[in-house]
Amino acid sequence: MRKSLVLLPLILGFSPTGVAQLSFSDSSRMKDPAFVREHIREISDTNLWVSLNLDHPDLKTVRSFVHKGQFDNAATAWGAYWTRKKQPAYVTRTDHLLLDTDLLMSPGEFRSDLERSADERDTIFVRAAMILQNTIRAWGDSVIRFEGRVDFNREMGQSGKYGFHYWWWSRPLIMAAILRGDQTYTAKFDQLFNDWYEQRNSISRGFPELDVVYYELGLGTRNRMFIENYLLPYTQRTGITHGRMLKTVLAAGRWLHELEKWEGYRPGNWQIHGSYMLVQLALVFPEFRESPEWLRIGLQRLTEHMERDFYPDGGHSERCPRNYTLATYLNYRNIAYLLKGYGVRSDVCARIQSSMGRTIDWWCSMLAPTGEIPAINDSHRGLFPSMILRDGAGLFEKPQALAVLRNLFGEKTGGTEGLPAYTSRHMPASGFSVMRTDWSPDAFYLTVNYGPSAGFHSHQDLLDFELYAYGQPMAVDAGIGLTYDDPLYKTWYRSSRAHNMVAVNDSNIEREGFQGENIRWGSTLSLDFFSGEHRGYQRFGIHQRRQIAFVKPSYWFILDDLSCTRSGDTLSWYFHSPGKLLPSGAGFVSASIPGIRILPAGERFPTRSGMGRAASSSDRTPGKTDEILWIRFDQTGSRDSLHHFAVLLAPVRGQGEVFSAERRSDRHYVVKSPQFSDHLYFTNGTYADATLQTDGVFVLMRLREDGVSSYVVVDGKYLSYEGKKLWSSDRPESAEGNFTP
Repeated sequence: MRKSLVLLPLILGFSPTGVAQLSFSDSSRMKDPAFVREHIREISDTNLWVSLNLDHPDLKTVRSFVHKGQFDNAATAWGAYWTRKKQPAYVTRTDHLLLDTDLLMSPGEFRSDLERSADERDTIFVRAAMILQNTIRAWGDSVIRFEGRVDFNREMGQSGKYGFHYWWWSRPLIMAAILRGDQTYTAKFDQLFNDWYEQRNSISRGFPELDVVYYELGLGTRNRMFIENYLLPYTQRTGITHGRMLKTVLAAGRWLHELEKWEGYRPGNWQIHGSYMLVQLALVFPEFRESPEWLRIGLQRLTEHMERDFYPDGGHSERCPRNYTLATYLNYRNIAYLLKGYGVRSDVCARIQSSMGRTIDWWCSMLAPTGEIPAINDSHRGLFPSMILRDGAGLFEKPQALAVLRNLFGEKTGGTEGLPAYTSRHMPASGFSVMRTDWSPDAFYLTVNYGPSAGFHSHQDLLDFELYAYGQPMAVDAGIGLTYDDPLYKTWYRSSRAHNMVAVNDSNIEREGFQGENIRWGSTLSLDFFSGEHRGYQRFGIHQRRQIAFVKPSYWFILDDLSCTRSGDTLSWYFHSPGKLLPSGAGFVSASIPGIRILPAGERFPTRSGMGRAASSSDRTPGKTDEILWIRFDQTGSRDSLHHFAVLLAPVRGQGEVFSAERRSDRHYVVKSPQFSDHLYFTNGTYADATLQTDGVFVLMRLREDGVSSYVVVDGKYLSYEGKKLWSSDRPESAEGNFTP
């Protein structure tokens, strides 16, 4: 998989670090200032009209005015042609105006959907009314009241100006116009468009290497709103507006075509957005002579990204479970919608149909029992938009997604679809594995993150986890702040110490070029086991292995081995809790029930605690953050030694639930409850003592005083206990069974 660039889907933001879009290959005409000026930034009337194929009979009047040089009349005649032209009608439906949830649908479907969501309708009308008064939610949570004409050169943060020029804030005008059939909203959009057009070439940039108006993400997103508004019927639209709109989309098509054609395939979501727009411009404006080439190169790049950017398990290479996975997936879902609507390239539709359903499966796997999506890397938390799963279930024939909606979201889908055949799922391609007891909202759930770096979007974390139980988040990732302009974005949210992992000297791991190594996984009905290593602290001479045993449905036991080559490094085991934790014995326990017990086995470590920020789990609106507690266990590394953190994580629902944990050796630990004694053997592949012999990588022996005992062996070929062979196989595999001691 390739490294990432950057995107800004909803209320978040972006940072174009290291991305230069003012330098182009020698083949690109954008190296020629005259071409950029005359064919993109300042298209003349003559240039515009000769770029159109006016041979169609319905364009006879336009053609006549053009031949006479009467360009104002030609634009008015074009407007009459545009009004009469038969073409698909569609609008973007969003989930509560969250702007990484773009879902194209017909105006009729849109109105029907919103009839069932009064709160969304109200929000749309309130936002539209604000825009009518020049009060704009311009960027993140920034709301600006413009006196007189909107100033499109208004400073609002380095990244904020770029976000403002995406024009996502304008969507309520389009939505309100469709819901009420009131052209007042369309008139306001046209006014704002004209104001923007007159100012567009005088916008100062926040990043020297990125023009605010003419760059890939801006062109790839802003024009979606322009097109959807332009498709709305409006009897008072002027010839001036028609001419400016044609010049705007022609400039966008030319700029994007030069970029996508000559700069080749570039990993990340930017090119997907730019290529998407090339295709949409070609479909909506086939009258441009350049449209067939726009369509060709746009679909070529989109096909390349579909093949190269998505993992076989459905995850996306930027490894952000919500933001960038959602935005890129929706580009393909919507491009298929457009191709079908305009009746072209059914072959590309079929390819999208055959591949993108895997992402629906991936989301179902990653969803926390609360319906939230993990806030890993540059991703917000928040309730996952159910409309995306509902749409994908039908579009990509994934009926199990409807069953997940019934179980986790409480939706009454009306079907009898079965839940996914799995509960836990190992996804080494995208670098995530999920441990889950069942598909109920109270399920125990842990996801561990170990995949490759996704460039800018990756945080300084590896082998970290999120944990939910009894309908509550127990351990969470920091995620991302509201926007990339958040002052804590680099210093906290991305840092190693903001994640549930082992940090060394409170410094960040090396992330670029590093990922989890020697990954092992085993799963049975009663146990999930994960093991992985990383070299992110090799500059300190430290190598880490993390092993996680999920003894279903009771607890997790995490064993971290840290091989140290020098003395004096501080090794810190971090746990980030949305709930209050109290000291309890050698560890901590939640102050309220349900909660979690955090108990080191066999050693009492120095502890520290403090407050940090994380993607909110109390307000499940993406982009919200909370101040939450972190605790840590510390020890000091010594030269040429192996240090361990062995920690029991036991969710508890009642006050009487008691677990204890003890260390018998570096590889043998015991967890006790009133009902059982569990012996956990982290064997490294071979193990023998007076009681147990195996070649499995992990063994669980559950001993009961008054009942049948049981065993689980992971990735082994034999297991013997007290001189008796309990199990054997011709090949390494995971197995479980019962026995009588």
